[in-house]
Amino acid sequence: MILAALRVMLLSVVRDRGALAMAFILPPAIFVIFAAIFAGASGDELRLRVAYGSTISNPAADRFETALRAESSMRVDAERLASEEAVRDVVKSGGADVGLILRGELTALDSSPFLVIVDPGKLMAGPIIAGQVQRIIGAKLTDIGISRTAPTIETLVGGFTPEQKARLDATISQLATDAPEETDGIVASETLSVDGGAGATVTYYAGAVAILFLLFSAMQGAATLIEERFSGIVDRLAVGPAGTDVIVLGKFVFLTAQGCLQVALILAVAGAFYDVDVLGKLPALAVVTLLSAGAAAGLGMLVAAIATTKQQAQTASTFIVLVCSAIGGSMVPRFMMPPWLQDIGWYTPNAWAVEAYQGALWRGQPLTEMLPSMLPLGGTAIVGLLAALLISRSRLQM
Repeated sequence: MILAALRVMLLSVVRDRGALAMAFILPPAIFVIFAAIFAGASGDELRLRVAYGSTISNPAADRFETALRAESSMRVDAERLASEEAVRDVVKSGGADVGLILRGELTALDSSPFLVIVDPGKLMAGPIIAGQVQRIIGAKLTDIGISRTAPTIETLVGGFTPEQKARLDATISQLATDAPEETDGIVASETLSVDGGAGATVTYYAGAVAILFLLFSAMQGAATLIEERFSGIVDRLAVGPAGTDVIVLGKFVFLTAQGCLQVALILAVAGAFYDVDVLGKLPALAVVTLLSAGAAAGLGMLVAAIATTKQQAQTASTFIVLVCSAIGGSMVPRFMMPPWLQDIGWYTPNAWAVEAYQGALWRGQPLTEMLPSMLPLGGTAIVGLLAALLISRSRLQM
């Protein structure tokens, strides 16, 4: 009897392609995604986007910029910015993961010539870039590193003789590449302030969790279309003037409204317990939420229209939601991912929704500046709905 039960279970899994995919394709796929993320976060694949600026123009500054741009471990913007404020604006707008500006003479000891501008939602980017700067100075501009430490050594030993000083100056002028030297104090750090009292991580995950559960609830709600198709409800309504459109449109509107309510509850908790400025950003949040809920509803209706059984819809929806959430930033911030995975993430609604919510909650952007993030969400909603309508109509003709 036990062997018979095992045989029945084996046959049911083998014959069900959805079960096969969930059991043997989804787990390694999710593993590959997270392995790529965390392997990149601890290795050379974590290539942060850097906004670079300089208020200094001399040979030493030019040498550093050349060495910085030659680094394969980061992606430095092509444009060199001319002020600290310009670097701050780029980082705050999301145009770069971190900012770096050369604001003083590299050999000056009375202040830190470099300033790292850190987005509070990407705090680990600051120490990474600071370490890279020190490594570049020590490994590729060793003469500058020594010239910064030499006065300190001179003070400690009670001064150099004229012969020692002349020898030191000659050595510094001839150095090109040598062992790294200490460059403590060469880099200062500044973390951008946040509007309101909430931390950047809280504001980030308000949007990340919102789109994650929008997708889950929309996929589950849309699956009722399949039940109604098998029960004959769709066929009875199809004889009316509106055909199957009335069902698809009705479900789309309901799922969108349900999603807006879900996000409203998430934002209410964020505002009440974590000081997220929800009321001050209400107009922008309302538009972003409507578009995000519409995008999730459109995808859900499309999956339900394509699937022939409820089990197929559940399998496909679970696969889509988990993969999109993993590479779209709902589980792990996308700046921690290798560049190729970040590029793929733009094909998910999660990436655009997170970006839009960040624009509203953290950056305080007006709606006009948020259009690049909102348009893909609106497009996803429209395309998903139209495709679901067409597929549902075609099923009646089969």
